[in-house]
Amino acid sequence: MLGAAAWKRTSGRLLLMTILTVIAVFTCRPALVSAHAYVVQSSPTVSQSLQQSPGVVEIEFDENVQLIPDGLTVTNVDNQRIDLGDGHLNPVNHREIEIRIPKQLAKGLYTIHWQVISADGHLVSGTIPFGIGVDVNALHLGASETGYTPGVWMVLDRILQYAGLALAIGGAIGLRLSEAGLPQLRHRASKALVGIGWLMLVVGIGLDLPLQTAITWNVHGASAFSARYIERTLNLTVFGYLWLVQMLILLIVPPMVASLMPAKVRHRTWWMVLPLFLLPIAMGFSGHAIAETSPALPVFAIVVHLYAASIWVGGTAAMLVLIWQATKDGGSAADTAARTTVSRFSKIALTCVAVLGLSGLYSAFLHIPTWYALFHTGYGRTLIAKIVLFILMLIFASAHALRRHAARGTLRLFMGLELLMSVGVFALTSILTNLPTGDNNPGPVNAVQSVDNLTITLTITPNHVGDNQFSVHVNEANGKPYTAIQQVELSFASKTVSQGAEELRLLPHAPGVYAANGLALSGGGRWDVSVDILTSDFHDVMTTFPIHVGQ
Repeated sequence: MLGAAAWKRTSGRLLLMTILTVIAVFTCRPALVSAHAYVVQSSPTVSQSLQQSPGVVEIEFDENVQLIPDGLTVTNVDNQRIDLGDGHLNPVNHREIEIRIPKQLAKGLYTIHWQVISADGHLVSGTIPFGIGVDVNALHLGASETGYTPGVWMVLDRILQYAGLALAIGGAIGLRLSEAGLPQLRHRASKALVGIGWLMLVVGIGLDLPLQTAITWNVHGASAFSARYIERTLNLTVFGYLWLVQMLILLIVPPMVASLMPAKVRHRTWWMVLPLFLLPIAMGFSGHAIAETSPALPVFAIVVHLYAASIWVGGTAAMLVLIWQATKDGGSAADTAARTTVSRFSKIALTCVAVLGLSGLYSAFLHIPTWYALFHTGYGRTLIAKIVLFILMLIFASAHALRRHAARGTLRLFMGLELLMSVGVFALTSILTNLPTGDNNPGPVNAVQSVDNLTITLTITPNHVGDNQFSVHVNEANGKPYTAIQQVELSFASKTVSQGAEELRLLPHAPGVYAANGLALSGGGRWDVSVDILTSDFHDVMTTFPIHVGQ
């Protein structure tokens, strides 16, 4: 152990060294990807009919992926493999996987089968049909893709992690406020609360490894705990890398700090818990945010969101314990000091609420591209439920903050209800982190623009990768259909994947209405659809619609 003076010098150096170590670990990390990878384009494309074998099959995703052994195969109509068995990740572009097939193939239907690992450790798989010398579209086949939907055990495990993070971080801040406001108390219950949070984190993050192993390798029961699959998860997935970093922060750094502290150092619990403040940073490097084209701001938003939620919820729990301690161990003076401390924490909680609102709105803006996605996808509906519980938490928090002179029983009631709502928020958050975002199902396009005194309406249904129905309605300023048109043509350019623009000529369907079906949208994400209308007097009317295509 060190003396008090030496401890003050050593503690700062140790904290700085820990922070720098974690930063270095993340700086040197393997390439990270996000939850639920999706195909943005393939060669051959979905249901493409070719005259001869392409020789090479290529699939490109919306993010970097990891290809598992035998994760890319090609079979014939009898489900026999016909590929050359050299499936691999493109060494230049880690979003792309490829495999060679014979240059001479018989006429018939063929299917590409793929399996890759996303950043959260989930195994995502799918199929892409194509044909040689046959009309695949006439068979009404399409691509398929399956991912992971969180189960009960995963939701419970994430609740354990989020609740543990709140009790450890928010509880530690509440403990510091309590020690400053009521130094005469020993605050054993508050310290126990922080210890419970640390234990919940150890159990939650510890169990995360076999749970993710079961999901990644599609194994069940005791197989998820076998050394073979655990080793594969740790060595072959980014999740395994992040799991090791989190366990390092949880189990190695706090004992190091404790062993260096002098016997009579003040705020011992605070110093031991301080390294856990690095956990939200580790958690921020997994999930949907890291897949963004510029991930720095989305990851930062997730990290501050975790900090704000943990401080608010865990601090509220600490204040509830403080009121109980003041009632049990102190008199009227302790009660007054406890209420003053709760009032001080309310100001911190108000800041946390503001941060939660801003960061939550920003994340929703990133992952909910349309109103349709908000109300018609699992991600959007879960987000709505989370917002409702958040508002209820805010109401209960305001009730005890505005009535700080109310009876202790009333304060405890509102704080207890606030904490109860937080459990629901944690449950919904655990589901959100594992669901495909609203980007994958933005819904039909129905966009309107005015050009040269004409109103042009573009409709795309269902607006996802593969076959879609495209229609353009052209009306005059008075609302009547504009009929002086020779032809209407659409051109498509993806903003997600570099490729040449595709074109589709629409056919007359009704006065001022032109429509056609086509496979022009070969990938998900952001696209520009340009409408080119050639009028009867050979005048070009052109406009561009930015759209978001579902997977």
